[in-house]
Amino acid sequence: MQPPAPYPPPYAPVPAAPAAHPRTGVAAAVALVSCLVMPVVYVALVLEFLGHRFDGGGSLAPLGVAIAVGFSLWIAALVLSIRSIMVSGRLGASRAGGIVALVASVLSVVTAAAAAAFSLLMVSGGGAHGRPLRVRGRPRTAPTRRDAAWSGDLPAALPDASRLTAAERAREAARWTRDAREEHSSIAAFSRLSIDLLALGATPELVERAHRAALDEVLHARLAFALAGAYAGEPVGPDAWPEALEGEAAERPAGTLRRVALESLVDGAYGEGLAALRASAEVAADPAVAAVLETVARDEAGHAALGWDVLAFCVARDGSLAPALVEAAADLSARADSALERSHAASVREGLDALLAGRGERAAA
Repeated sequence: MQPPAPYPPPYAPVPAAPAAHPRTGVAAAVALVSCLVMPVVYVALVLEFLGHRFDGGGSLAPLGVAIAVGFSLWIAALVLSIRSIMVSGRLGASRAGGIVALVASVLSVVTAAAAAAFSLLMVSGGGAHGRPLRVRGRPRTAPTRRDAAWSGDLPAALPDASRLTAAERAREAARWTRDAREEHSSIAAFSRLSIDLLALGATPELVERAHRAALDEVLHARLAFALAGAYAGEPVGPDAWPEALEGEAAERPAGTLRRVALESLVDGAYGEGLAALRASAEVAADPAVAAVLETVARDEAGHAALGWDVLAFCVARDGSLAPALVEAAADLSARADSALERSHAASVREGLDALLAGRGERAAA
């Protein structure tokens, strides 16, 4: 009888699968970066769409890349933090690190939304916003520096900032600095309008009014910079602004006519008119501020009237602009946030309809 065959040699041991690692540090790091990047992306998104050209100009490619990077980081932070929690649970380790990373990932969206809301408030709230200089369709303003040149030798009185708290002074300084930059931008906008009107063969009266409006904006900017400096406790003025040299210099005359018509409707008839209404409606406790608002309200109403007259000139030159103007007026109504903006947008739409109807009647006659 043969002895039983020996058992086959044991199989070679299979190497154990490497133990999963929660990588909590990586999840926390990505979540932290997401917290820093997402607010920037949201603010850029708000400012881009608020300032994007109303007739479709400009490139959104840089913003698209920023959005893709921001949301990729956010999704990666969510995935890594959830994985860290699950792996830590299987290993019996603490899940605290993964939970912290998950909370940070969620907070990145909350802080981003808060930053976007704050930027929207800063852009749309308070003050008188008129005709800005547009570079490739987007409103632009100059940076500021410590400079008394724009606020010195003014006959107007300055406000008494001593009765305000530090927070109130800082808020008023920021508000009037923003307004001053916008008034300063309007100087360039009306200067370019005068050149556009010359290029389009406009009447000397329109060209002269454009230059007078630019001089009005010089005064408005100086008054606003003086108020900003009074509240800030140091002089505030505009810095060098080479971006003002950029623009639509190479566009064809037909493109100039369309742009001037749209800007005269959106920035002139609507924007300057709204600025006049806001300045008139604002109640200022300080007599110096009230005097500035009164001057701004009066001049901006005149600039709105100039916008209507330039618009009439453009429509008389080319009636095919009507559909684009009607669309822009409808967009103004859709973007109106406050009761004042909705009422003014409706008034502008009625004025535009009357202008277009009048041209149609003249053409039929």
